Amino acid sequence: MKEYDVLIVGGGPAGAIIGKYCADKGLKTIIFERGEKPGEKTVSGCGLSPKLWKDFKFMNEMFDDLPYRLADMATIHIVDKDNKERSKLSFSASEFAPYPEAQKFLTINIARGVFDPWLMKYATNEGAELKTKTTIIDMKVDKEKKECELISRKGEKFKGKIILAADGAMSTIARKTGLKKKWNGNECCWMINYDFAAPKEKIDLVAGGNALHYYYSASFPTGYIFYTLEGFHLGLGSFFNHVVNESWKPKLLLNKLYDVQDIKKQVILTGGKLREYQAHLLPMIDQPSKTFTDHVLLLGDAAGFLCPFEAEGVYYAMLSGEIATKTVEDAITNEDFSDSFLSSYETNWKNSIIGEEFLLGPSFSSIVRGLFFNPSAANDLILAINDIFYNFTNVAETHYKNLKNLEDNLSKHAPLAQKLYSEYLDSFIAEVNKDNKSTLPINQIIQALFASLSKKKKQEKN
Repeated sequence: MKEYDVLIVGGGPAGAIIGKYCADKGLKTIIFERGEKPGEKTVSGCGLSPKLWKDFKFMNEMFDDLPYRLADMATIHIVDKDNKERSKLSFSASEFAPYPEAQKFLTINIARGVFDPWLMKYATNEGAELKTKTTIIDMKVDKEKKECELISRKGEKFKGKIILAADGAMSTIARKTGLKKKWNGNECCWMINYDFAAPKEKIDLVAGGNALHYYYSASFPTGYIFYTLEGFHLGLGSFFNHVVNESWKPKLLLNKLYDVQDIKKQVILTGGKLREYQAHLLPMIDQPSKTFTDHVLLLGDAAGFLCPFEAEGVYYAMLSGEIATKTVEDAITNEDFSDSFLSSYETNWKNSIIGEEFLLGPSFSSIVRGLFFNPSAANDLILAINDIFYNFTNVAETHYKNLKNLEDNLSKHAPLAQKLYSEYLDSFIAEVNKDNKSTLPINQIIQALFASLSKKKKQEKN
């Protein structure tokens, strides 16, 4: 039986990063990947946030090595219950963003089948061993001998001192240790995509840097188109309990998204050719549960480290790998792989950007569940958004009269705005500002505005 210091299950971003850092520390490291190469089992592409370039300087090498599309603009499309687009809003990277990369782009869009093997080379170049076409199906821990063991589907056995579970949302290691037996229906999302190939030149002409499109709708859960250099994926998703409660048929919803006129136009103009239909799972949770036990740490998706608002995962997976490195090194140095010793990993990630992202987990989750993934709640809001845009820009009357009547026209939406604010935003803003003494009392200002508009509405009725 081969023996190692570190056994890493999963060759995605979390596994590659901790493999790189552990090997760099001189630890004998092996990474198990079930596909023929990293990224092979990962569907479609991803949008990499500027945080990756801020915190992982080697990422700058990617610009010379790999094909990618720089997304410096995003567009939000508003679609009503009849599948008709009513309005849209675009925004781009800001000169006022806090660091240079964020000033240049919103995301870098790239296929995971290209990105993951590139990232893995940083681990293997440091000396980590990569074993592909290997599915881990079981594990054992011997606390007295201070060792652990992984068993593959082929019956191979590998001995080590610590197991790092970077094996995704359906983590075998999380299940075997009891850290996560399964995701509940309100913790796990189904995500389905149509993946298209398209010529770079046509995508450049049709979309260019406007490479992120979101579709907020009253007829399907929020959908998206993300453009890579020579393709794009069209998809949507929601929580499993929504599927059951609403008796949804996911592929029918995807086809409804595909039927939006703007999407059909983009597919036609880019010359998009359907490559495949894809489906996968994502954990979307308010707060991660326990991420360590004797001889085991959970990383990335296996730990539930996806942003609870928009499901960004690659950055948090890589960051969890970096954070876990110190705990692994300390555990091996001290020959202590106990639950209590490994708890430092959880302390460290909670004190990092990962923990910060989950400070508003319950509030984010409420918005995502109540608005983004809930078409039945969207129609009144969609009509209101369109009407607000209309009142600022229409030419049905003079602009003088539009401005003069603006308060009257907006007041009819005050009850809906106040309802949405109290349900989704009040506690959210209060949590953000609770320790900020210098911040204006935003809640009080908004409530005063609602009171003024509501009073105006009552006066109109009288």
